[in-house]
Amino acid sequence: MKKQISLTLLMILGALCIYAQNLKIDFAAIDNSYRVAEELKSQFNGPNTLVVEQNGVLATSQIAEALNGKKINDLHIFVSTKPGALGFGNMTLNAETLQEHSAALSKLASYVAGKVVIHSNDVFSTERGSDFKASLEQITGLTFATQ
Repeated sequence: MKKQISLTLLMILGALCIYAQNLKIDFAAIDNSYRVAEELKSQFNGPNTLVVEQNGVLATSQIAEALNGKKINDLHIFVSTKPGALGFGNMTLNAETLQEHSAALSKLASYVAGKVVIHSNDVFSTERGSDFKASLEQITGLTFATQ
């Protein structure tokens, strides 16, 4: 009886370890028009990288679709920015366009266990950027950070 309980506990702990390891996986979304996209594509080449294309499908929808069914820790987004705006090749995400992208953005919480990291120094700078960050966090339920 003790061996059976020990084996069961070992199996449960093993499954938890595998689950915890999977949460350490990050995902990178690189906009194809980003200034160093080619360099980043080779660095992040793999199944946990999405190159956002200018193919008529909005970037927010491309990211949500690529994450569908995955459980990741942090989502890293490499995109051109200015205070209060993310400039993807086929769309701009800012205070004025948040509502039309809210459905795709709200899906992120079910895939991302950690935070969304925007690789930018200026997107959340200024009052406009700070308000934009607060709106993104409210819509998604996630923490947004810059790096």
